[in-house]
Amino acid sequence: MDIWVDEFKRGQSLGSQPEAVPGYFVRSTAPINVEQDECKPDGIMPTLSDVVESLYQNTKLNKSYTGLVIQIHGYNTGIKKVIKGDQEVEEDFIYEGWQRTWSYLNQGDAAIYGKPNSFVYLGYRWPSESVPSSFDDADKALPITLKALFWGGIAIAAIGLLLLVIFSSQIADFLSAFVMLSGCVMSMIVATLYILRIIVYFRDAYRANNFGVPDLVEFIRQVDLGIVKRRINEPLFEAVAKEAGEGLNLTPALLAEAVRKTWEVIEPEAALLSDRNDDAFRSLLPKIKQRNLAALDDAVFLKLYASFVSTEKPTYTSADFQKAAAYWKNDKPRIRLSFVGHSMGGFVTTQVIRILSDAFDPAAIGDTKSLEKFPPPNVGRVFALGRLILISPDIPLMTIVSGRTNFLRSSLRRFEEAYLFSNEGDLALRLASTTANYFSFPASTYAQGFRLGNVTVNLDGNKHNLSTRNAYGIVNLPELVSGAAPSPLLDFIGVQTLSRDTRSIGQEGQKKREALRKRSTKADEESLATAKQDPESIADLFTYIDCTEYRDITYYAKRDNQEVNVLIAEGQRSPLKFPAYLKLLKAYIDFSKDPNKGVGVDVHGGYFYGRLSNLLINRLAFLGFQGLLDSLIFQPPVELGAENDKLPPELKAALQQAKQLPDEQRRKVALEGLSWLCERRKIQVAASPERYYVDVLGLKRGETRARILTKEVSVKSVSTEVPDTAH
Repeated sequence: MDIWVDEFKRGQSLGSQPEAVPGYFVRSTAPINVEQDECKPDGIMPTLSDVVESLYQNTKLNKSYTGLVIQIHGYNTGIKKVIKGDQEVEEDFIYEGWQRTWSYLNQGDAAIYGKPNSFVYLGYRWPSESVPSSFDDADKALPITLKALFWGGIAIAAIGLLLLVIFSSQIADFLSAFVMLSGCVMSMIVATLYILRIIVYFRDAYRANNFGVPDLVEFIRQVDLGIVKRRINEPLFEAVAKEAGEGLNLTPALLAEAVRKTWEVIEPEAALLSDRNDDAFRSLLPKIKQRNLAALDDAVFLKLYASFVSTEKPTYTSADFQKAAAYWKNDKPRIRLSFVGHSMGGFVTTQVIRILSDAFDPAAIGDTKSLEKFPPPNVGRVFALGRLILISPDIPLMTIVSGRTNFLRSSLRRFEEAYLFSNEGDLALRLASTTANYFSFPASTYAQGFRLGNVTVNLDGNKHNLSTRNAYGIVNLPELVSGAAPSPLLDFIGVQTLSRDTRSIGQEGQKKREALRKRSTKADEESLATAKQDPESIADLFTYIDCTEYRDITYYAKRDNQEVNVLIAEGQRSPLKFPAYLKLLKAYIDFSKDPNKGVGVDVHGGYFYGRLSNLLINRLAFLGFQGLLDSLIFQPPVELGAENDKLPPELKAALQQAKQLPDEQRRKVALEGLSWLCERRKIQVAASPERYYVDVLGLKRGETRARILTKEVSVKSVSTEVPDTAH
């Protein structure tokens, strides 16, 4: 398989804190350029079986919920090679950032590390490249025809300039200028292609699609297979540990690891299993005696090997696999597979999901007259799709609309929960990605060419009387708690362009919008709500978290305990106009030059620097929306603490009594607290009706989702007696 595995705990100490959330770094071995050798791990790396073992042990020890959360990075995230001392070493800021996340999961958030044997965290690195690409490689790879076109253009431009100097007649001047301009155009075409290569966007997109996606799909397939085989091997491992473990004086955990690693090495060697050959086995000991097992004596493994040879081994028949897989159908819940995809990592995530989804699942097949397609979240033998967290995803806007252009709609329906973090000022998407995709994306309007990470909340707020509400917090919360059928979320979201002040609140703002509508159709182009009624409400399955004006205490270098704008420059407000974008571009460049200098903002990845946004991303990925609400009561952030004088008195009193309330009432209080928290931090949220009906009111997910997709949902219309088909 074309991946290798590392552990985040290598070189990182948790002190006396146990590792409640095992963390692994999984890297595709595909090189940056096809001529290079594949990436090779060092000799002491863990293997896929370690990931399998962590998940399997969680399923044995946890009867309610186990999950695997996979985080995927975006574009322009290459590995730098730096000289330290007399050695060249790799410097991977993606690995370092995810290692900090792993440490946070185990030390920084009691709501997550307080649930041991529940989660495994995995950071997946696909082969990305940093901007700018190698100039030497770009020169060597330039085709001869383009070289000829470039230098030919230079020569023609020079001839035109020479003719312009030599001849002075009007006709000669015109012809000379035409020749010179033609040569410049020829050279500029090649220069443009050269620049497009240097910015590596298309090269990264190719690597993401052809290396990153298939490698991750195969990894998940192999983990699924490995977990089932681990279940089949359970009697064998127990028998060997019992027979060979006597007198070895090893802890149960170390003995179990020694048994598993010994089997991992000898299983592919059929000759070693049929006839005992100690000399041949000794040659394999270096592969076994690594990390925790390095200090054990050779005699330990020789004894285990002898026991494996003499013990009856599994046959791995089809019946064996079916029986083992039934363990996650009858005895244990399936392992929830959740994704956190940032930027182009959102593209990798959605493509992986698309491949993993079963195209021939009967529940996913409808006909031209029926939309009743509600596929279950199950993937493979042991997994089920859990939460999808997209952070500034570099994928088309139409991904959340149910029309023919949405190639992901069937796979997106499989997730139990879906969230989108976006930012109007994301210049990486607004400039680089939209410019690059202009060449290939089939859109006829400027606004529809934006990416999903450019979505903003409250586009047409006047339709929902938002002028009478605060512009921040959960903007559709009053509508949800009223019990009426909720408005489509497409009415709450859109894309902010430079042509319109869609965030204006009040009568003056409404007058400006109406005047623009009368003069131009551009207002309609900026909305995601189409003129033709959407046949399904895929968009209503997402919860939209607009962090454009988000202010918080951050993890930015040299700005400890300072409340700053996390994703836009200081003093800026939405809607951003052209001068604001120029200022924001400078702030982004300042940050990109040196993130540790303490200046500028990360307009594309700042979500991971804000205290609240970081908490929301991780708790939603690991705990889900219902778990997030419960954690706000039992493990509240400092802003919701009883000592906070800024809390409204009524909310403060409700939060203090919430622990004693029944689930539904407690979660309603927590929802008010979440809305206030987002309002205070200037975050706008358009919440999926499903999150309120299922995670707050406790209604059945299956029927609720069916009614949301067919636009028949209200609190009164959903029964609590119908079985939950999503599980």
